[in-house]
Amino acid sequence: MNNQISTRWVIATNIGVLVGLISVIFQLIEDRNLLRVSLTNDYYSSYIQADTIFAGENLPAVFEKAHVDPKNLSISEMRIMEAQTFSPINRWINLYRMSEAGIVDDKFWKTQIDLDATFYLGSPYGRAYWEVSSPLWSSDFLPDAIRKRVEERLYDENIQPNSNYTKNYYEDIKNAISEN
Repeated sequence: MNNQISTRWVIATNIGVLVGLISVIFQLIEDRNLLRVSLTNDYYSSYIQADTIFAGENLPAVFEKAHVDPKNLSISEMRIMEAQTFSPINRWINLYRMSEAGIVDDKFWKTQIDLDATFYLGSPYGRAYWEVSSPLWSSDFLPDAIRKRVEERLYDENIQPNSNYTKNYYEDIKNAISEN
């Protein structure tokens, strides 16, 4: 009888240890995914901060020129616009990686692209930047799901490829202000 009780306790203890080890393994996997996302976020954040510093005080004037007279941007002005244009792409990649790790809902990164793609890339400069740069980025850097979603937004039936969505957006705001 004591042998049976001892055997049961040993089996129960071993099962408890096994369940504990499995829990630890799952926690290590989650911690690794969270660390990966955190490091990726830190990397992209540092890139965005450097670009923001680079853009400096000239960004508003360059942003306006990119929408009003994009053909006459200097290379330095184009670099400032690149900093402005690349930041949302970095955010989308971050959100996508966070959804892969289960930190944010999959719909969140999609919604952000839906809201921002035409604003940041819906200008002659933004489209040109996308069309020249995105083919150079591997799927490891820019996941295919993001690329596809951006392309769908930029070349949606309702938005002509050569439109100036962002400029029109600001014109609409100016018109609304003058009507009030």
